[in-house]
Amino acid sequence: MTGTKYLKKIIHVNKVSDLQPDYEEGILVLSDNQAVIDECINKNVPVVGVEQEDGVKLSCPQVIIDEDEVDDEEYEKMYRRCKKLAWDIAYTNRCFIREYQPSDLDDLFSLYSKPHMTDYIEPLFDYEKEREYELNYIDYIYKLYGFGMWLIFDRFTGKLIGRAGIEVRESCDREGQAELGFAISSDRWKEGLGFEVCEKIISLARDEYGLSSLIARCDSKNNASIGLLNKLGFSHVGYEKDGDLRFFREI
Repeated sequence: MTGTKYLKKIIHVNKVSDLQPDYEEGILVLSDNQAVIDECINKNVPVVGVEQEDGVKLSCPQVIIDEDEVDDEEYEKMYRRCKKLAWDIAYTNRCFIREYQPSDLDDLFSLYSKPHMTDYIEPLFDYEKEREYELNYIDYIYKLYGFGMWLIFDRFTGKLIGRAGIEVRESCDREGQAELGFAISSDRWKEGLGFEVCEKIISLARDEYGLSSLIARCDSKNNASIGLLNKLGFSHVGYEKDGDLRFFREI
């Protein structure tokens, strides 16, 4: 985890009567009591359930068993999930990679409105439908897998300059496989940013997420993406049902 630290303090609360009426920002509650967890969820207090190995299963979006095996970075991630704050993913020489968050929506539409951005990728939905889609993506993809499609920012200006990431999709046909996707702002093409970012994501897929292979797809007319995939070590292995070229790489 890179960047700003939002988590300030972890507290243990195992009785409802010990809960405070209000907590300052940056507090994460740990509890092995379902009633405490329910009360925290009801009051939007960030909470993580602590299951006992021989105890009752807890109903909580985030649960741990052995506190000693959870480091500060993991607690920071848990706090951010509770507060719907994006995870920082990685830096490259020129870029910063992080998850999408709701405040990014206008910038995302600006990115996709640039010339030729949707020549070979699907456009966004209309504004409200895209907003709903992205909120569901946070809740069901980021939370389920811990990865997905991320946003790419210029490390020095902070401007959104693309999207890239890995997703488990129907096109994946083996265990430990995900699909690599990428799109760089058309006013930043031919700067090597796609290679820089994707090379980092490939290493994360292997070292951080334990994946063993990646696939990618692109239109047969998209020579720039074909060239990038070849440079990244992918091989053309066939075609998708929609006619896109299918590429593969073991990692």
